[in-house]
Amino acid sequence: MNMKNQLLILALLTLLTVLPAFAQDYTPRYEEFVLANGLNVVLHRDTTQPIISVNMTYRAGSSLDPEEQTGLANLAAEALLVGTKNVPREELLRLRHDENVSISAQTNVDWISIASVFPMTRLEAAVMIEADRMETAVEYFTERHLDAMIRNLNASHARREREPLGTFTQQVYEELYAPGHPYRHIIVGRPEHVKNITIEAVRHFSRQYHVPSNAYLTIGGNFDPEMAKAYLDKYFRNISPGQSVGWANIPDDFTPIGQGISLREDRVRYQQLHLVFPTARSGHPDEAALLLLSKILIGSEHSLLYSNLVKTNAMIHSVEASQTSSELAGTFWITVTTKIDTRLSSIYQQVHRILQSIAEKGVTQDELTAARNQAAMHLYESIETLHGFGGRCDVLNLGNLYGDSPDHKFSLLKDQQSVNSTAIRRVTTQYLSDNNQVVFSIVPIGKSDFAFTE
Repeated sequence: MNMKNQLLILALLTLLTVLPAFAQDYTPRYEEFVLANGLNVVLHRDTTQPIISVNMTYRAGSSLDPEEQTGLANLAAEALLVGTKNVPREELLRLRHDENVSISAQTNVDWISIASVFPMTRLEAAVMIEADRMETAVEYFTERHLDAMIRNLNASHARREREPLGTFTQQVYEELYAPGHPYRHIIVGRPEHVKNITIEAVRHFSRQYHVPSNAYLTIGGNFDPEMAKAYLDKYFRNISPGQSVGWANIPDDFTPIGQGISLREDRVRYQQLHLVFPTARSGHPDEAALLLLSKILIGSEHSLLYSNLVKTNAMIHSVEASQTSSELAGTFWITVTTKIDTRLSSIYQQVHRILQSIAEKGVTQDELTAARNQAAMHLYESIETLHGFGGRCDVLNLGNLYGDSPDHKFSLLKDQQSVNSTAIRRVTTQYLSDNNQVVFSIVPIGKSDFAFTE
């Protein structure tokens, strides 16, 4: 056994010992403040690496796409990467090639985010580029850039149409959300909308949403915080604040959607059963219990779905479960992948019995402890990395967006540590019922007889 594995096992044993009482706090240290123009800033110093990580996130995700312009938020995010007034595309390429700088973007239903990594000696450049991007990038975005992006997206859409299950996510959203719901379309938009998006629309979207009062910036790594503050003041001071964006009066009441059943025959060499349950949005009091329930079901080889399905049924390849909470809504998703010619109705009944047992009897203390440990390991493994999407700076930054505090994810983990069996029973009964689900059967072409039926 090598040293790395020995250390990992030691860490796991330590975690299993201390986490039930949550005796240790692994929340990173940081400094938080807001600039005069409304930009939310977090500084997190880590001198163990010779890099600077910069995460800039705007509350400007695909949920803000106009109804007939889906994909606009994604295009506006891409427009931020083509170059700026002071740092044109050629200079960005030089930085990547000569100085090992990396810059990437990601679009979500709620936000768009840019993650950058610079050498520790380039703090001023890192801050300047982000400010210049916010202030000038969209003005240097041209028709040529837009045409190239739309061609790439059209090719991607065409490829998705040809690929097995390439349009499945869009199908799920259409079944799950009513017409007009901001989450009803996929992030890259509908092909018929994307091809008609104009450069004026991209620029208008960016000027409206890519502004300081609608942005969250986290700088992490090996830097001097006082120098960072001076550069932030120098480069962001004169950028107009714009207006913050947020959904108002999001209801917390819950109404089951009933049961929907959908069949999809496709060019696959396996079968899948998807159970999708509408649940609670981010920040809802039930979010912690739902997250812990996902770990109870599939957190390890000893979890309920794995031990009762994969280990006991040779026809089942794998099982997955997850809870995702966004600003407006949440979903709990269970996926069982099986061999061909498996009766998915039978698989559904097995899953249903497990959920019904939890709703009626709850779970054991050992199952709660194992799930709590899995939840902690999931977060702590992600924050071992300073930079990138899912890394420590990203976690702090999105905490500010979703929970008005960089500590949000860590507070949510603490809430999971106090979830008891009664809470698990309640959320299972309320959300994971056959009166609140859409059931999708995926089978090879000509195999519809094996699909789930009511």
